[in-house]
Amino acid sequence: MGSMKSTGLSVLLLSFLLYIADSYPNSGMSNMGCDECTLRKNSLFSLERPVYQCMGCCFSRAYPTPLKSKKTMIIPKNITSEATCCVAKYSYKTEVAGISVNNHTDCHCSTCYYHKQ
Repeated sequence: MGSMKSTGLSVLLLSFLLYIADSYPNSGMSNMGCDECTLRKNSLFSLERPVYQCMGCCFSRAYPTPLKSKKTMIIPKNITSEATCCVAKYSYKTEVAGISVNNHTDCHCSTCYYHKQ
């Protein structure tokens, strides 16, 4: 009877570990559904002339904050995140229907502006 419990527990543990391994996202599939960071025509502002803006995905991840880092934080946080955003490398101002708009000319993945504040 004791060996049956041990075998059942082993099978249950193995099933659980396989479930976790199967549900873990593959690195190539992590940005599924989001296109690469590129320059695209903005249909909302492209009334009089074409206006291009950077759109797409770059890199982001979140992980538990290491204890050593957590001890040095003024306000300790349990989760640490890293990200790069699709931003304009170069742009110039143009006016569309009386509204000043940035027309991007080149894009790249860089530090997100909201992280810089």
